[in-house]
Amino acid sequence: MEEKIYEQGKVIDRLSQSEIHLGEVVRQQGIAIDRMQGQLAKYEANLDRLLAGLNERDRIVEREEAKIHERLNRHRYDIREKDKIIQGIDRRVGIQAHEIDSLKERVSYYDDRLLDVSLLGLLDFQGLIL
Repeated sequence: MEEKIYEQGKVIDRLSQSEIHLGEVVRQQGIAIDRMQGQLAKYEANLDRLLAGLNERDRIVEREEAKIHERLNRHRYDIREKDKIIQGIDRRVGIQAHEIDSLKERVSYYDDRLLDVSLLGLLDFQGLIL
């Protein structure tokens, strides 16, 4: 019986040692979990900062895009207005070119008439015309 009690004592000692060991493993795992939770909290904080930065960047990009669109619309309007002015100038230039051509024709006609009259006057002066 004594031996049985001794063996049971050994088993109880081993179980106690196992319990102590398991308690230490659980404590270490708790420490590891706490560290992991701390790291997770840091990652979450970093992620929040990154998301806030991205959101701010998106707002800035949207404002800049709106400014660019506004400038483009103004340039389009300016180009359309300038195009209208150029078309008006083109019409006036076309009319003036037509008037110049008409004047050239008239000048050529009167130049030919003047030459004819001058030649007749010269011939008359020299007595060659009867």
